[in-house]
Amino acid sequence: MMTTEKSPVTRADRLKLFTAEQLKWLEKARQFADSVPLADVLRSDAENSFRRDLFEAACKEGLGALPFPTTYGGSGGDYVSFCLVNEEFGKRCIPIMSSLGVHVLCQEPVYRFGTEAQKNKYLPPSSTGKYLAAFGLTEPNAGSDTAAIETNAIESGDHFILNGTKTFITSGGSADYFIVMARLKEDSAIASFIVEKGFPGFAIGQKFNMLGMRGYATCEIVFNDCRVPKENMLGAKGEGRKVALSSLAKGRVTIAAQATGWAQGALDAAVKVLREKNLADCKDVELQLGELACLVESARVLMYQAAYSIDRGQSDAVLAGMAKVQATDAAMKVSTDAISLLGADGIKPELLIERIFRDAKAGQIYEGTNQIQRMLIARSLLK
Repeated sequence: MMTTEKSPVTRADRLKLFTAEQLKWLEKARQFADSVPLADVLRSDAENSFRRDLFEAACKEGLGALPFPTTYGGSGGDYVSFCLVNEEFGKRCIPIMSSLGVHVLCQEPVYRFGTEAQKNKYLPPSSTGKYLAAFGLTEPNAGSDTAAIETNAIESGDHFILNGTKTFITSGGSADYFIVMARLKEDSAIASFIVEKGFPGFAIGQKFNMLGMRGYATCEIVFNDCRVPKENMLGAKGEGRKVALSSLAKGRVTIAAQATGWAQGALDAAVKVLREKNLADCKDVELQLGELACLVESARVLMYQAAYSIDRGQSDAVLAGMAKVQATDAAMKVSTDAISLLGADGIKPELLIERIFRDAKAGQIYEGTNQIQRMLIARSLLK
């Protein structure tokens, strides 16, 4: 049994809003999602197990470095295409969805700020799936606030010595390398490092058994006098915050794409059950479905506007924040209302609505909570 029936054609498809090249990537994503049995999706969630085999298979299809040029092994696609893939994977709760998004997020700073040696070492094997990357920003006492980072780095000969803990690291338990932000002890500036899992002093901490976003090897990573070669500093000294924020803006658009997929997936499942039970012609139900459809489409439009701005070289952190807020809130609302509409049917695991409900709550929190995003949006208006 596969994850769903053939994915419904969206309104955006009918209006021919995308190029043939972009739709090619969407079709790849649909075919890949169709190949993943529903039982595998449910098992990954229930067992909280990461599917490295699926991740590598997706990379073989060109999805592991889709929005990067072919120079370093990328697929030469654009960010709209990557969002189409993430939206499709979100509809089906494909077990590697979040890890794939973070993997691309980590390649972004290497591509933008890395030396030629760093690009040649890390990007080609990342594109093939030989390497899996994770992003080390969040800390127990800092969240995703770069100004509050406590992990520190001391220069020592031809190495930096890192000490500290990062938490809630997606793919952390399975990743081969990490993009890590640390505070330089000499001047308190933030620096960014590429840390390999085999470096002395690096360890995996506790693994998290969470309500949502399960199956992504989410864990703590610990640096106990971790020795990082100087050539693994990413960007110049003091550029760590710039490196982090430039990547996170795009990452929030990716989350918006995933959340749009969640919202659409929950709505599709609800409509299917209501039709089967002949409950869809109730006026109250129609009004509620109409409202939810508007929420999903508004999230989709804002998300692709943000993605398109990235492709135009006009990436906008405020627009990315808006897209993330709108899409994750929509996913939370649609999944909640879908469960209410369907009653006991709404929490059947095979419909994936309850899984989307749990993931959507996490989506409102990670990579900058929606409350923080709203504050940043307001501040941009008040400048």
